[in-house]
Amino acid sequence: MFSLALGTAHAADVAARTLTLDLGGVPSRAELLLPPGAAPAPLVLLIQGTGPEDRDGSYAVPGSVVQGSLGALARRLAAQGFAVMRYDKRYAAQSFDPATAQAAQAGYAALSMRDLLADARTALDVARRQPGVAAGPVFVYGWSEGSVVAASLAQEVGARGLIVQGPVVDGFAETFADQFAATGLAYLTPYAQNGKIDLKGVLAALGGPGSPLAKSQAALLLDRDSTPQQPKLAGILDTDGDGRLDLRAEVAPRIVEFYRLLMAASPLYAPATSLPPLGELASRLRMPVLILQGENDGNVNARYAIQLDAALRAARNTQVTLKLYPGLGHSLGPAADITRDVFAPMAAPPMNDMAAWMKAQMRR
Repeated sequence: MFSLALGTAHAADVAARTLTLDLGGVPSRAELLLPPGAAPAPLVLLIQGTGPEDRDGSYAVPGSVVQGSLGALARRLAAQGFAVMRYDKRYAAQSFDPATAQAAQAGYAALSMRDLLADARTALDVARRQPGVAAGPVFVYGWSEGSVVAASLAQEVGARGLIVQGPVVDGFAETFADQFAATGLAYLTPYAQNGKIDLKGVLAALGGPGSPLAKSQAALLLDRDSTPQQPKLAGILDTDGDGRLDLRAEVAPRIVEFYRLLMAASPLYAPATSLPPLGELASRLRMPVLILQGENDGNVNARYAIQLDAALRAARNTQVTLKLYPGLGHSLGPAADITRDVFAPMAAPPMNDMAAWMKAQMRR
């Protein structure tokens, strides 16, 4: 048991220590936040989601940056008495610079999930050696794709607790295909007639009020050589040749197969170089697990969190806690529904719930 004062301080009193990690030969910036006071604090490692995200979970898109919430989460947890480590993923910094973005994306695409696990392990090892960090077990948090890395690392190091947000449970191909089955169908159906969508409907959906992920489901229905000037419906999906796509009968089955083939060719997701999803690991996870899930999550449907909770309980893990948040999305920020989940800043209740849960584990 740690002898620690796990109180609440002002975020302004939190101390920040900038570090540089060597992640497979790529220098990457990290930041360790420490609560005020001289006592060593228990460590929390934050692992972000898909792609070359920075330590805040932010990532670059053409012409802009989508801001993440992990910096705010880290400050909230540090103010609650924890040492919080977060880090830029490999190639993240380079992906924000237009001059190096293409090379960074190519470098990241060549990584395996085991590389990401090795990077998380490096971040954890460096943080553990820092002054102000208590010796002993740690907490590991993973968001979305990062939940898979976090679960493997937590099991490897015997973590005091594992926290997953929007977890990948069934597998990556299944999760990506389900984005179409859940968010895609919900978004595209109003643009279809009797379940079939034509080119005019697809173009209207691309200009509609959906989230970037919802609109990306519409983009899947365009041909590879389609251009803004000459848009074309994906002929390969139009199996009956009527110039319309039946969303359930023609599109949905091909989307599943598309993602299976795509994942098999990716170093990140191919079985030989990937990591087991949470559903596969459930029977071996014996540490306390906290599942944080927005009910309006457009990226990872809330049923997966419920499924994981059931799997852990079936494996006789009596230390699992499931927190479902109505009106919140994948980032645990406000989302009107699954088709309008735009990664809004994380709301305060999930941050406070995470801190309270970790404090409860420390008292055991």
